[in-house]
Amino acid sequence: MSQFEHEFSNFPSHKITPHHFKNIDDDIAPVINQIHSLRLQGMCEQAADIAYENQEALLPYVVDAITFNTWDEEIYNTQIYARQRQQVVHFDESEDDVDCLEGDIWIGGNT
Repeated sequence: MSQFEHEFSNFPSHKITPHHFKNIDDDIAPVINQIHSLRLQGMCEQAADIAYENQEALLPYVVDAITFNTWDEEIYNTQIYARQRQQVVHFDESEDDVDCLEGDIWIGGNT
């Protein structure tokens, strides 16, 4: 049986972490445009400096590696959780890839 990962996620013992990112708005657009413009000019150090100086303001708008790792691990843990529960699956006879576990309930036939 697969083990749950818990470096970034505590699912299923705790709820999945909600994330409330904001769309870029007029408040942060000038900073983001300046960073983007500097990056396009190859001035990556200056862009990084501006991002660092504005990190608190950028936080609600930026998805970072930790967030991606959390999403990845929570999806993985959800898959493990779902596979440990009895599944009800409908399939038709033309389905080529059937992935099932012992104890699954299969409903099939001609419709």
